[in-house]
Amino acid sequence: MRTPSALLLFLLFAVILFVMYIAVRRRWGPPVLAGALGFVACIVVMTLNSLAQGNDIYRAIFSGLLVGGLFSIGVLAMAW
Repeated sequence: MRTPSALLLFLLFAVILFVMYIAVRRRWGPPVLAGALGFVACIVVMTLNSLAQGNDIYRAIFSGLLVGGLFSIGVLAMAW
């Protein structure tokens, strides 16, 4: 079930990935710090997105770690 809050969280996820890529690529700060902050933010936002869709807490945490983590690793690999 898609809700407006889940859509907003997904858009926030996309913005975080974009900012993380630019921050690492343009060296706005230490790349490790920018990557770590973006990694954690992506996991948190995807967990909240899963909760907004009505999933239980265990499935939300699993999908947050899996989806948020994998997308973050992919973006970081492209940026570095």
